[in-house]
Amino acid sequence: MFDSGALRLVVLGLIAVEPRHGYDIIKALEARFQGAYSPSPGAIYPMLQMLEEADLVSSVTTGNKRLYSITEAGTVYIEENRAELDKINQQLDQASGDIRQSAIGEELHALRSALHEKLRSGSMTAEQSDKLRAILRKVRDDLDTL
Repeated sequence: MFDSGALRLVVLGLIAVEPRHGYDIIKALEARFQGAYSPSPGAIYPMLQMLEEADLVSSVTTGNKRLYSITEAGTVYIEENRAELDKINQQLDQASGDIRQSAIGEELHALRSALHEKLRSGSMTAEQSDKLRAILRKVRDDLDTL
């Protein structure tokens, strides 16, 4: 998904917005892609160590967690590379939109399969059938107002 330079800049950009733990960075990127992509801890934690060694971030350890904050040098680095970070973020927005569309398609496919399986089983009672129609009607109405 990322080359190492782009990932480093994106991670630094996330920390510039607010101090974060490594896990928070992973979850922020995962949320951006609605779960379709999640960087591995093996990519994030060494990167954080490298950013700290380069004096772009500093960390405070509490228990077994480290909270990373941007340093003055990190802020300068972000500003010097603002155009590149904006370009990467624009590409990520495009890619995450494509992934979200794909994820919606996958959910529709799964819903259709589940619905057909339920109908083919022939085990639905009249009450369950009424309930299913009501659910489908509500989903359709919710989509109309989306």
